[in-house]
Amino acid sequence: MFRTTNNVGVHRHTVPASQIFLFLLWPFTVEAEELAVDEIFSPRITAGDLEIGVVGAFLDSQGSEDDNLRFEQWEIGYGITDRFSAELNFNANKSPGSAYSLKEYEIELVGNFFQDHESAAGLLLELSKEHRGTGSEIEIGPLYERQLADHYRILTNVLVSRSFGEDDEQLELTGSVQAAYTKPETFQLALEYYGARNNHLLGPAILAEFRMGSSLLELQAGVVFGLSPESDDVIYRWELGMEM
Repeated sequence: MFRTTNNVGVHRHTVPASQIFLFLLWPFTVEAEELAVDEIFSPRITAGDLEIGVVGAFLDSQGSEDDNLRFEQWEIGYGITDRFSAELNFNANKSPGSAYSLKEYEIELVGNFFQDHESAAGLLLELSKEHRGTGSEIEIGPLYERQLADHYRILTNVLVSRSFGEDDEQLELTGSVQAAYTKPETFQLALEYYGARNNHLLGPAILAEFRMGSSLLELQAGVVFGLSPESDDVIYRWELGMEM
């Protein structure tokens, strides 16, 4: 899911500044077992939009057993209504010295509570199943976007996940925040944070979009750096998608 530009909603909702501050601060203070740098989801939905794309990440963490681990997620999604979208994902990874292999299938559902020029809020639900094995996972959490001043936008996710069918079944809590300068709309600069227990990362990103006839090509690329000795050293991430 790639879209982060504003769409006009039917109803306008206001949220007290103190509540917004607490909501945005929450991902920085919660603890979780691990962090996977993923796309930061937007709650905005456009009915009838068909999206196809791929998300990738690369871990550069010398000394770690996961150094040079690569991850890709192939996506196809559709905006069923202005309040509900669905997406089917195929997740693959590549360990050092091995080829890419399909890891799991994933269904991603987003419900939109409201959206207008200034803000939007929704709920993400993800269901995943291992390609080979009995493991599965459910992930759920709120999505919030807020326009600040004229050309600044804050996007934040707080997600809780639970794994099943494995020895290490447990709840995990992760948070992410993206702060972007939205002028011009076609090429935006952003700062991203991903947080979990013993793994906190921060770094820059670019968000670009190009009109191609009636379709929209969207590109994101970023790099985040570990903020503590326990964190991953560096993670590179990218997204490429077409909205039709």
